[in-house]
Amino acid sequence: METSEQLCERIAEKANGVAIVSFSLGKDSIAAYINMRKYFDKIYPVFYYMVPGLEFQQKSIEYYENEVFQQRILQFPSPALYRQLAYFMYQNPAAVDYIHSQDIYIPHYDEVFAAAKLDLDLPIETYVGVGVRMNDSLNRRISIQRYGAVNEKRKQFYPVFDWNNERLISEIRSSGIKLPVDYRIWGRSFDGFHYKFLKPLKDHFPNDYEKCKSLYPFLDLELLRHGEKI
Repeated sequence: METSEQLCERIAEKANGVAIVSFSLGKDSIAAYINMRKYFDKIYPVFYYMVPGLEFQQKSIEYYENEVFQQRILQFPSPALYRQLAYFMYQNPAAVDYIHSQDIYIPHYDEVFAAAKLDLDLPIETYVGVGVRMNDSLNRRISIQRYGAVNEKRKQFYPVFDWNNERLISEIRSSGIKLPVDYRIWGRSFDGFHYKFLKPLKDHFPNDYEKCKSLYPFLDLELLRHGEKI
């Protein structure tokens, strides 16, 4: 199997040095950009959100736009947002009939990136670098060993698929790129509406917690389930 460096070099040559990076604000996506920038001339970052306009995320995005990319980070709704609404997650029962009547379409991640390519006026064949690593799980290791670190049909590749945690940390530190505030609070990027994310969100970013409740009005139930007082 080729290395991640050989993969990036090969894809960059094939793509004329232009690609998108799926930029989740997580350390793996930061590492993917660090490796990609060695081989690609132009990299467009795309971020997909579960709730639009969360202040703590926007502050991080402003930092990366100004200090790292020197360009705008495109933002799109995550397919998870549509899925959670369609499945009535934390919704007021009185709103269920209305939500059901809307027949919410749940897009695939490939469709989100297709929209990004359209917005950027890039060919649909443009590759997307995704921060997926073999060490993330046994299933990912088996999948990459079996199918490789690039999906030609989906035009996705994994720029740091063979990096271990030690190298990832070393490369990020050497780059001077900061991790988002998420890592100080959660030890990882914000990624859902479970108690382990919601309680610190409410404690540290109460305005953002209320913004989440504007989409998911019964969000307090997750805190109540864990014995918190509302």
